[in-house]
Amino acid sequence: AAGAWIAPEGGQHITTTAIGAREDETPYYEGVTYYEATVATDTSVVFAPWFETNHLVSDGWRGEAVFAFKHAFYRTEESVMALQAGALWVSNPDEGCSEGGAELRFLAGRSLAGGRAFANVETSVRSLSGGCEGARAEVSAGYRPTEHWLAMGQVFMDSPVEGDDSLKAQVSLVRFGRSVMGLQLGVRARIDGGEPEPALVLGLWAAPRD
Repeated sequence: AAGAWIAPEGGQHITTTAIGAREDETPYYEGVTYYEATVATDTSVVFAPWFETNHLVSDGWRGEAVFAFKHAFYRTEESVMALQAGALWVSNPDEGCSEGGAELRFLAGRSLAGGRAFANVETSVRSLSGGCEGARAEVSAGYRPTEHWLAMGQVFMDSPVEGDDSLKAQVSLVRFGRSVMGLQLGVRARIDGGEPEPALVLGLWAAPRD
């Protein structure tokens, strides 16, 4: 659920956790951190580690991390498009592939309703040394009725380099206080006809201070 605004001028930091159940009601815990910091005009550095724990996974856990540079090559008052490229690490890759590889991502976002709403699209291709490949896509839409509230819906399509394909939907609310912090509460589930794997999503959003 990270990266709700594409290539923000000042960067952002979002930490999200999900607690849910896989098949046969097997509980799992998932954690992800998205950190983005501006390093030059329209260019930022991104660090995004992710991990999951449950007893169905080899060794009881699995993880991945991306370290990349993002550049906004098109920006207006209402729209932005960016490319992101960097290094990828995936734990426990398929046989014949190494843990290291690369990811290339395209991002596009548009502000709507005078800045109260937005729509974003992200697509990425990923490859590990040895030939393992994957792809991802994410569509997000949000509406901010007041200064302190954001309602958001997201769809995640994932064809990972490790694991099964999935299609998930998530709805959430983010409450912003007087500071730059925001608290996110949402629910997520698979919508591809498989086990729904429902999850409760909790997040902490932080924007750079002026």
